[in-house]
Amino acid sequence: MIGKLVGHFSTPTSPSSSSTSPRTSSTPPFTTNTTPITTVITAVLVVPFTPAVPLIPINMVNRYAPLQLPANPGAMPQDYQTKITYFDGISAYTALQHTKKMQDYFESYEIDDDAVRMKIFVQSLTGDVRSWYRALPANSIANPEALYQTFINRWEKKKDPLHILAEYDTIKRGPQETVLDYCARFNDVYNAIPQNLRPPPDLALCKFPDGFNPDMSYQLKERAPQSLAKMQNVAITVEANLIAKRNRTRAEKKPHLRKNLQL
Repeated sequence: MIGKLVGHFSTPTSPSSSSTSPRTSSTPPFTTNTTPITTVITAVLVVPFTPAVPLIPINMVNRYAPLQLPANPGAMPQDYQTKITYFDGISAYTALQHTKKMQDYFESYEIDDDAVRMKIFVQSLTGDVRSWYRALPANSIANPEALYQTFINRWEKKKDPLHILAEYDTIKRGPQETVLDYCARFNDVYNAIPQNLRPPPDLALCKFPDGFNPDMSYQLKERAPQSLAKMQNVAITVEANLIAKRNRTRAEKKPHLRKNLQL
């Protein structure tokens, strides 16, 4: 918008002088210095803020791809990594033993959610076994039972019957092996023997105590259970009693040690 204002100003005179003498001087017309006023409207482009989306590593995407999981699976238990056993397919630890041990873990810690069970199970696989699992077709495993069977079919070692018999003949409880784990291992080896070569249950009942130390073996034979299952339950009880006895013995020795130290 351009505006222009012009005004004329002169020195005032008295009426008498104006009528008798002509105007000899006057101020020149005063004109204001006008400058065009321009309104500038600056358009500001407002771009909505979009937060950066973090990139998800490929291994995180593929970690559970073979599993059929619900949209919102249950939360993983805290510190589960320190409580589970891992399977690499290399050691003498078999696929059947690993499956049984993981199932025992789920029962002990009351993990009933199928999705959580599958996720924890696959996290227990390492090395080539984990690579094999991740190469499985997407959404190909619907439940824990299907996962266990797929795993066992691929990684359970198919042994020569004579090798299985040799393992059965020499089977012993390991130094750090619990009675429960030894019972499971004994049953796995016994059931792996082909039917036509498998010793009858009565002989298995006689064989089982030989895997323990002499004290434990004697107590098992003395009780004379009538079946292998009953003997294995007795073995668990006997071990608990022996542990309690050792603890009592240690507790009784401590006062004597304190007295000796005081003397």
